[in-house]
Amino acid sequence: MDYEKDFTDVFANTANGKVHYKHHKGSKYPIFFLHGLAGNIKTWTRLVGHLPDYLDVYLVDLIGHGLSDAPNIRYTLGVQIDAVKEILKKEKIDSPYFFGHSYGGWISATYALHNKTSGIVLEDSSGLRDFYNTVQGKEARIQHKEDLLEKAMMLDAKKHVITSVLDDEFVEGQFTKEDLERITVPSMVLWGENDRVIFTKYASIFAEGLKNSTLHGIKSAKHTPHYTHSELVSKLLLDWLGAVA
Repeated sequence: MDYEKDFTDVFANTANGKVHYKHHKGSKYPIFFLHGLAGNIKTWTRLVGHLPDYLDVYLVDLIGHGLSDAPNIRYTLGVQIDAVKEILKKEKIDSPYFFGHSYGGWISATYALHNKTSGIVLEDSSGLRDFYNTVQGKEARIQHKEDLLEKAMMLDAKKHVITSVLDDEFVEGQFTKEDLERITVPSMVLWGENDRVIFTKYASIFAEGLKNSTLHGIKSAKHTPHYTHSELVSKLLLDWLGAVA
């Protein structure tokens, strides 16, 4: 599958502007890939090169990222989910699969908690209350936000978007064990065993909370296994789809 030749650029209208995505039309398994904070769809270029043509692939630039519009709004999980819903409506998809990395994992899991899905893959996902509980006190939270904002600016992200997301992450939609238990669709948790952004211990919390999940640690991988270990991640994804579909 060629990122440049086999994908079509598409824009869907949302209440907060246009959302951009690339679509490779396949015959089965409609799967939406949601990137991390400050990322864009280019993060998937290595992974899609290992995916078969029969896979129906949607690579989404989240609102405020990539080629999607970036209005001056509050960037909540709901804003991102509503944008995804507009793509689903446009493409006439009822029950998609999701592969979410980091912030995209948080969005994917939140979608699955409240909406119909066929299954989710969470890779080095953010969103766990256990993680945010470790960042105690006003000063620690300010430092946490400053560190992430600095990293985001190195990726040429839009400052007002990242600032809004970081302002919300301590107050909106953090996952508890009880929340995870309510997600019953097939799920797979992937984690880089050398992740220094969101430590590996959180992989087990996700996997234990999700009632219908499998867990795979990626040896020597850091926070982006889909990029550094793309062939292995593609194999794990295809094996999982074959088992749960």
